[in-house]
Amino acid sequence: MMKKKTLILGLLAIMLLTAACGPKSRRDEIEQRKEALKHKQDSTLLASQQELAWVDSALQVATARHQHLLDELKSGRYSGQQLQQLGEQLTLARLERDSLKVRFEVLCGTIKYIHRKQQEGL
Repeated sequence: MMKKKTLILGLLAIMLLTAACGPKSRRDEIEQRKEALKHKQDSTLLASQQELAWVDSALQVATARHQHLLDELKSGRYSGQQLQQLGEQLTLARLERDSLKVRFEVLCGTIKYIHRKQQEGL
């Protein structure tokens, strides 16, 4: 009988200690996660902004190259094999330009989303 009471009292003591420690450690965990999220948002935002600057420059170059090739194609100075090669170059330039446009738009969307989430966190 005495062993049962001791066991029950021991279990109650453990439960009380666990309950007393639980909420504070959960609050600490929540705060740690909030801080980690803020750090992740900041680092992702910085990386996205840096990549956006590079993509913007590359997009300008690709757009100019595509326009130059298009003007050359329309000039009528080429025929036969040269015209076919120019057409292939134009297609590749268009693919590169379009790919960079998509990447540019995705990065802009990422940056806008992070800014919105940071504003909601205030």
